[in-house]
Amino acid sequence: MAATLLACSVASAQSAEQSLSFDLERLETNVGRGTLLVGNGELMVPGGLSISLLGHYQRLPLVLSDGAQELQVVQDRATALLAVSYGVLPWLELSAQVPFVLWQQGDDPSGAGLGPLSAQGLGTPVLQARLGLLSRRHRQPVDLSADLGVGLPVGTGLALAGDAGPRFHARMVAGTTLGWLHPSLEAGVLFRPTVRLGGTGANTKASSEIRLGAALATTGKGLRGELAFRTTLTPQVSMELLGGVRFPLLVGLDAFVLGGPGLGGALGTPRFRVLAGVAFRSEPPPKLSFIDENADREFQLALATPAPPPGEAPVRPVGTWELNSLTRSDAQEPSGGAAHEPPRPYQPGPQEKLVLRGAVPFAQGSSELPGVVPLLDQAVLRLLEQTSKGLVIVEGHADTESTDTSNMIISLRRAQAVRRYLIDQGVPATRVRIRGFGSDWLVSPKPATEQERQLNRRAEVLVLMETAEPVTTQAPPP
Repeated sequence: MAATLLACSVASAQSAEQSLSFDLERLETNVGRGTLLVGNGELMVPGGLSISLLGHYQRLPLVLSDGAQELQVVQDRATALLAVSYGVLPWLELSAQVPFVLWQQGDDPSGAGLGPLSAQGLGTPVLQARLGLLSRRHRQPVDLSADLGVGLPVGTGLALAGDAGPRFHARMVAGTTLGWLHPSLEAGVLFRPTVRLGGTGANTKASSEIRLGAALATTGKGLRGELAFRTTLTPQVSMELLGGVRFPLLVGLDAFVLGGPGLGGALGTPRFRVLAGVAFRSEPPPKLSFIDENADREFQLALATPAPPPGEAPVRPVGTWELNSLTRSDAQEPSGGAAHEPPRPYQPGPQEKLVLRGAVPFAQGSSELPGVVPLLDQAVLRLLEQTSKGLVIVEGHADTESTDTSNMIISLRRAQAVRRYLIDQGVPATRVRIRGFGSDWLVSPKPATEQERQLNRRAEVLVLMETAEPVTTQAPPP
């Protein structure tokens, strides 16, 4: 289809009258993570690939007026857009978009100084680099990225699909997660050749402009909603509001439908537009960067030395809170009323192979998983690779900002949240064991900063390879 349209574009340019050349299209899609129109600041992991193909209809994108009458140069327009994005490095994502004008019609534009329009043509191809600045994967408050792109001046000017020279854009995109909602904001500038249509009013100028956008999307794996707002501030003010749904078809393949009205005098702002298409995204689990035997041995020694309690060691009902993880000897409390040492985190024995270890952070007072957790995706991959021999142990922890009972409950809920995620991804429930430790085992006993306090609000995840001997969560005696 691309070769055919290119051939038609060249033939049209050779036979038609000379005419002004500019790109009428205002639709800019987001490639990669985020909503269809506005990104969310996240980058795909290295090796991740995203491909989308959409069809697009717009009504009255170009209406010229001299105060007495209107000339509907473009009444109806149908286009297609192919977009591809690829994760190169943890901080770099590259993408490309190629639009095509499939069909358009309108009034005779000779009164506005334009020659006859071509019904088909190639749009302005856009190449873009997305740079990651902040990431919630690294425990930072928001996802923040910078987009830098260039539009190549090879579009068909007679189809109002190409500028006379290259165009450039730069924008900042930020996003976060609020429960089941994913809001995001963007702000940027577009630099393009200036074009003024003679003999018409003030709304007939195409030039550089400032663009703002906002989006709100729901999270989940089923039917999801998207709502996006975009506005242009200079030289003419225009606004568009588009909403719709996205739903899964196959693994990694989604379909989407969006539509909404437009308002304003900027060239290319339609009365309304509707678009639909499919998007495919595939991202490999992050590469395993851990295990170092020396680092793991030091970590085990640190866990084997608990922080001294500030007062008397509380006696707590361990057997009530720890589910699916205690042996019979764990449930037997020592007689005599003497305080006992808190149960230790699990330490792999000499006959066990530790294949993955890491921690999942949590917000204060929360047991909700913090968005995307590459560690858990890697754990799922390891467990499914090991068929029935793999075992994962999840140990929840809390800080010291609440009572012992509350800390025990929230630590267990954090372990349960990880367990639910693993089971939802296909891991058998019998291969996931959980424990709650409350605030007995702190990484930072006296935290001075929020980052240090966050280290205590965690769920430790250990993926083990079973041997001939059964694996239990009872640590060996000190």
